[in-house]
Amino acid sequence: MSTRARILFVDDEEHILATLKALFKAKFEVYTATSGAAALEIVKSNQIHVIVSDQRMPEMEGIELLRQVKDVSPSTMRILLTGYSDFNAIVGSVNAGEVYRYIYKPWSNKEIQDTLQAAAMVGLSLIDSDITADDISAANAASAAAGILLIEDDLQVRSMVEKLFGERCPVWAAANCAEALDILERQNVGVVVTDVYVGRQEVTSFIKILKDQHPSIVTVVLTKFNDANMVVGLINHGQIFRYLGKPVHQAQLRVSIEAALTYHAKCRRQPKLLTRHRVDRIDEGANSGLATMIMSRLRSLRTSIAAR
Repeated sequence: MSTRARILFVDDEEHILATLKALFKAKFEVYTATSGAAALEIVKSNQIHVIVSDQRMPEMEGIELLRQVKDVSPSTMRILLTGYSDFNAIVGSVNAGEVYRYIYKPWSNKEIQDTLQAAAMVGLSLIDSDITADDISAANAASAAAGILLIEDDLQVRSMVEKLFGERCPVWAAANCAEALDILERQNVGVVVTDVYVGRQEVTSFIKILKDQHPSIVTVVLTKFNDANMVVGLINHGQIFRYLGKPVHQAQLRVSIEAALTYHAKCRRQPKLLTRHRVDRIDEGANSGLATMIMSRLRSLRTSIAAR
């Protein structure tokens, strides 16, 4: 059996597919499709380790294709490739497709080669990694004490989360990164629900460093800011699980946090799933004082969190 990863490129422009195939055929087993329907047939008939899809295609957009691939082949690594900074598509790629990376056209050959190499290694490692219902039940029981950390100064959001989940698991609230770190040091946190700005403090560096140091903690972002480039950064460097806009509907928030708690439980049950959430290491030389402090404290937490 071949040990080369199988990569599927999907784009309605054949010259782009030809370019990508020429770039990767020496290293990977390359498949191509010019439509979402054709791509799904390939995924159903072959064990595809990585799918790279364009967003803007006729008949089926990339985020819808990746959503369906997630259902058909959960272990396939999903990457969205597009020439447009489309905020709704980017958010959809998180919430519907749970993408591994988001890459802009025109791409850098080194960037796309590095990204696909990493994705292929993870995809190969996740073969036969799908989890049964019994596994989920056991995982939920094992991590029942894991709680939710809110980094949020909106009292209405705090009240909503406490009302929805307070009887199921612990819910802690922090008004800034320092308070959040104090809670992480003392408590068993499975899910972080956070805005990108709390008070006057930007939280994006915290989100990215947390995923780098503690990938089993699942992050749901809840914010009023509609910045496409910021969301791409949170996908590629923070592997956020969901991105929700304020004001948020209670039902949407409940479903998103429920899914995050379940996914945290799955990762605790099968740690190799965490390989799909590897992020690029932070350049410590470029860090602000706040980011350096956060990294130092989160590193010191690694052993204690792993033992919980």
